Amino acid sequence: MSTNEDNWAQEGLPRSQGTLDAGTDQSGVALPQRDRVVASAPHRRTSPRVFLDEVMLELRKVMKPTRSELVNYSTVVFFTLAFIMALVYGLDYVYSLGASNLFR
Repeated sequence: MSTNEDNWAQEGLPRSQGTLDAGTDQSGVALPQRDRVVASAPHRRTSPRVFLDEVMLELRKVMKPTRSELVNYSTVVFFTLAFIMALVYGLDYVYSLGASNLFR
């Protein structure tokens, strides 16, 4: 049973029908290793309601950062951005001096 089917069972959503395991044939008999292929899922569209239900189910699993983690990550991003800006400014200044001396 796949993770999506587990989620559907927990939420009482309808399961998909007609999927085959990649390691079995139509009758359910196991295929030799050389004959196994990765089966792609049939191209069926889900309804917007099922899609939104699955999105909400996945969003419930998201871990939100604590305040201290958020402050820490924001500080790291800010200083990294400031360093890269200073580096680009410095390289631009040095190259502009070189170009102005070259074409004088």
